Amino acid sequence: MRAGGQGGWIQLLALIGGTLAPWLLTSPAPGWLSAALLVAGSVLLLPARLRWAAFFLLGCGISLWQLQWRLADRLDPALAVTVHAVEGVIASLPDEQDEYARFLFAPGATARAAGLPSRLLVYWYRDWPELRAGQSWRLELLLKPPWGAVNFQGPDRERWLFSQGIGGLATVRSGEPTGDDRPLRFALHRLREDIRQRIVTRLGEGRESGVIRALAIADRAGMSRADRQLMMATGTSHLLAISGLHIGLAAIGGFWLVRALLWLLPFGFAGARDFWLCLGGALLLAGVYACLAGLGVATRRAMLMLLIGMAALALARSIHPARALALSAAAILLLDPFAALTAGFWFSFLAVAALLWMFVPRFGRMPWWKSLLMAQLAVVVVMMPVSLFWFEAFALTGFLVNLVAIPWVSLVLVPLTLFSMLAIPASAALTGFSLHAAAAAAALLLDFLEWMDGLHGLIGGVPAPTAWQLLGGVFAGLLLMLPRALNLRWLSLFLLLPMFLPPAASTAPGSLLLEVLDVGQGTAITVSTPRHTLLYDSGPGDGRAWHRVDSVLRPALIRRAG
Repeated sequence: MRAGGQGGWIQLLALIGGTLAPWLLTSPAPGWLSAALLVAGSVLLLPARLRWAAFFLLGCGISLWQLQWRLADRLDPALAVTVHAVEGVIASLPDEQDEYARFLFAPGATARAAGLPSRLLVYWYRDWPELRAGQSWRLELLLKPPWGAVNFQGPDRERWLFSQGIGGLATVRSGEPTGDDRPLRFALHRLREDIRQRIVTRLGEGRESGVIRALAIADRAGMSRADRQLMMATGTSHLLAISGLHIGLAAIGGFWLVRALLWLLPFGFAGARDFWLCLGGALLLAGVYACLAGLGVATRRAMLMLLIGMAALALARSIHPARALALSAAAILLLDPFAALTAGFWFSFLAVAALLWMFVPRFGRMPWWKSLLMAQLAVVVVMMPVSLFWFEAFALTGFLVNLVAIPWVSLVLVPLTLFSMLAIPASAALTGFSLHAAAAAAALLLDFLEWMDGLHGLIGGVPAPTAWQLLGGVFAGLLLMLPRALNLRWLSLFLLLPMFLPPAASTAPGSLLLEVLDVGQGTAITVSTPRHTLLYDSGPGDGRAWHRVDSVLRPALIRRAG
């Protein structure tokens, strides 16, 4: 692929399009198709004029091959709802709640040969022992397929399980450790677990501790359902998703840390060598932080863009920021095409694309406050239709909240959290002081969010837009950010209106529409006429800690009312 020119852009976009193409299939493709696409793509690499088609076919073949492999790595249907003794290893940080503990479990080779997938999501109810990543266990498991509630609206649990590579679910009946722990293979998880324990020891299990854990190691298990809904209602959930903002701060911290060390040393380097050592420190600290964060989609995107930028510096070449973004998207989709099934992928890349669209074509400097306002405006107008598509809600006060929350998190909360992790091997007292300072900053942030949430800034009751409405809404956001001289902003109004106009009546006069909702246990039914909607039963749950209202009932009623 050429480094520049129109041809390079076309080939890059064709590669991205090829990796996304298999998700348009409505049924599994035959096994030979991926091999045929790879062969055809390799042949078409020879004619220069057809290389865009070659990159499309190669991307499609690689993505389809991974899709077929993951479909095969699922629980054998013959083992569903059966109990088996399975030996394996805890392959994630255990998530301990009041009623259960859950973790990813990697069965051993014997279990894999018997039809078990490579990863199981295991729940252990009542009286579970101390669990740690890397421990080997022999568990008696009730196996279940990777199923979830199937409805026309609301979150799709099966899609999430598939995107995470979870081939089956299981409930522990009994278990005993085998003593064959594997600390080297799961050393990173052990390190993350040690940091989590240090945070809990210093701060307890309070809500501030949950925020610090989310920022330090991307562990949101310590956050309550109420705090998660608070951040979603105020449009600040992205602040806890370790992405470009956090990785950039870690890189800056690494740069200046190495610079300070070089200044303190009795000998030092000058000129370019000093600069490259500082860049190495920036890349090292950013990489360590990305690993501690679990290398999520947004984290990988930020690290890839950082690597591409540093590679351009090393080669003494300039690279357009949009090309760096496209290259990182192509790399992520080639390595993990299932990232496209998650909201984080689209939020991460579209947010950065909106910022590039806003700032890159404009020349000259502007006041910092104006840059902050324009950055928030760019993200808000593009993310609104995407948020409605994924969550059927949008934070109306998110623009104002983020004007305060982003600088507070960037300049206070994240630096204190990063400093706390750096201080762990140096001083227990310094670690404790910085963690309590970070907790105080987190408490102020949560108080501010609660106050803003009292303004009732969440737009709800809007049905999820269709794919065409979503594309129109994103394009409308881009039009709104065009320079005034182009005089095309008025077109955005016509592209946004379809998302908020009431749809055509779904029930004909003189008839009724009955929908049976999948709530797991019990029965929930909606009966709709042209003027009324009746909900019969509300499914399982106690109505407080656990229920199906937010995930099933409310989206169904919004869809019927629309």
